[in-house]
Amino acid sequence: MYAKATVLGNLGRDPETRYTQGGRMNVSFSIASTRRYNDAGGTQQEKTTWFRVTAWGKLAETMDKLAQDGYLAKGRSVLVSGRIDSSEYTGQDGQQRFSLDITADDIVLAGGRTDGGGQNSGARSGQPAPVAEDIDDLPF
Repeated sequence: MYAKATVLGNLGRDPETRYTQGGRMNVSFSIASTRRYNDAGGTQQEKTTWFRVTAWGKLAETMDKLAQDGYLAKGRSVLVSGRIDSSEYTGQDGQQRFSLDITADDIVLAGGRTDGGGQNSGARSGQPAPVAEDIDDLPF
């Protein structure tokens, strides 16, 4: 059994396509999910959580094509579902850091493209899917 997560966030960088030594493709990118709330004093607060996302196989091929076509790029909103793991590492500054990593099962583009064009995608099947233009349009 494993922990599964669904995260809505914005890409923090353009996707990177890589291949394992065995030739297996993977596409990775980071997303930031921000929560806004009012604290006890009524002051608006904001907390951002970063996730590292990796797609493999057919999903990676679809993500690579969307990135090449300009549909998946830094700043784009995505809804990611998959297996979540945490890891610990030492940063360049010598400090211990933690990372939340998602191995994606499904990635859906959310929100409109900033350049105003293009087709929307539900990436699990590689078939076009509806895209929410506004967070309030998401079906949950």
